[in-house]
Amino acid sequence: MRWLATLIIVGLFVLNLVLPGTDIGRRGNEAQARADVDGAVGKVGEQLPDFALEDLRGQVVSLNEMRGHPTLLIFERSVDW
Repeated sequence: MRWLATLIIVGLFVLNLVLPGTDIGRRGNEAQARADVDGAVGKVGEQLPDFALEDLRGQVVSLNEMRGHPTLLIFERSVDW
């Protein structure tokens, strides 16, 4: 049973080393990430144009509603190692 656990751990280490170099695991630079999303604009420190997103309760919240309040947006790519 110990050999199986060792094999799994070694396999995970190998994936950790190999996967970032593949198309699936490569994050790419900012330009490549922006090319994945049509209309992606804005950089750190710039004011964003108004847009609306759904919150966890399914209610639509626009950026204008949040102006003046501390706001943290987290955009997560589906494949990001």
